[in-house]
Amino acid sequence: MSMFPFGDIVEVRPVLVDVADYAVWGSVYRDFDGSINLYASICGSPHDCSIVFYRSIDGFSFREVGTVIEDGLTAAPFRFGDSYYLVYVDRKRGNRVRLAVSRNPDSGFRDEAIIATPQVFDNATEVDLGCNVSVRGPMINLIVSNILPYPRNLYLLRFSISGNFITAKPLVSGSGAPGPWHSLHNASVYRVSDAYYLLSASNDYSQKPYRGYIVVFVMDSPYNINDSLRYVLIDATQLSRPFVGRETELGTDTPSLLMMGDEALLYLSVVDRNGGPWNLYVVKYKSERYVH
Repeated sequence: MSMFPFGDIVEVRPVLVDVADYAVWGSVYRDFDGSINLYASICGSPHDCSIVFYRSIDGFSFREVGTVIEDGLTAAPFRFGDSYYLVYVDRKRGNRVRLAVSRNPDSGFRDEAIIATPQVFDNATEVDLGCNVSVRGPMINLIVSNILPYPRNLYLLRFSISGNFITAKPLVSGSGAPGPWHSLHNASVYRVSDAYYLLSASNDYSQKPYRGYIVVFVMDSPYNINDSLRYVLIDATQLSRPFVGRETELGTDTPSLLMMGDEALLYLSVVDRNGGPWNLYVVKYKSERYVH
């Protein structure tokens, strides 16, 4: 199976399986020393989540280091100067977007600021984040999604490195119609070569069987949604056999992209709609080169 821009799927492998009663969602990035860091949201229920740090050398086998945030969901990690930052949602303390900082990637995080409340995003009651931020000088850009109420849409949140709220504005809306564009959430923007890719989860809850997709907006500049090329990267149900070994309906969530030379590693969470928790997998693509 070949899919622009990442090429053929070479391999599908589990990363974290059966480590949480309800779900595990992951945010992956490469640190300056070459190691691959994973901040995993380990959830016993939708409102009981902690962020646990894992480290890897090859991007496939991860070693648990320890919990870094006791009450946190969908961490977006980044580094600024000599400090490590995590943007996350505090599920037990009001579903607010918070900024935490530490001198180390694996411990010592303390809350720096509350950036935004869910009501900023068109009076949402619950919000979720993408896995990746864009740093422009002292300003940070991050995509936020309203989880409740429906329909789910994407918003661009901008704040300062000190955690001061700057602005939040609608970015793109889910279609509301059945299909892969039904409910956009947990989206991130990545630069690959000379283009920008907005990867978003889109779980269709309009009718059973519920299905999960990863959709892509290809843009010539960050957040230029209006002029983007749009397509479906993953229909999880079509890939159910590589993921879980049998034909079944799957949901998918929280895409996190890591480029490894000519290869792309896409981390995402997958759930069997017939039962079981959300688990974390990685899809390995063999990159294709395009002549423009």
